Amino acid sequence: MKGFLYVMSVLWIAMGSCLVIYTAECKRVLSKVLRGVDQRFLSPVPAVLGLLLMVAAPQARNSGFIRLLGLLGIAKGVFVFMNPKGYCDQVVTWCLDQASDQTYRFFGIISLILGTALLSWIL
Repeated sequence: MKGFLYVMSVLWIAMGSCLVIYTAECKRVLSKVLRGVDQRFLSPVPAVLGLLLMVAAPQARNSGFIRLLGLLGIAKGVFVFMNPKGYCDQVVTWCLDQASDQTYRFFGIISLILGTALLSWIL
């Protein structure tokens, strides 16, 4: 499971770097992915990644925080699948149409920080 933690941390660092450096291109790719498919088909992805984070958490120093990230991933997957009152559609519309480039860069910085922290916590 250490390998999974390494892969997740490198993916978070790579995605954060792309969001910071190539904001417009990332926004275009994200728009194609989110508007081209029903979100219910994408909902298992965060749920499975969250479950894998929870399973791999004992391999890291701050396993409680990694378990929290795993729980948030599972909750996100369930929330997207159930989509109460169309909230997911509203969030996707806001993200793709109204969010500024600074918002994307902010999320990229958060992703960079999480990826770097996860990488440093692996035992």
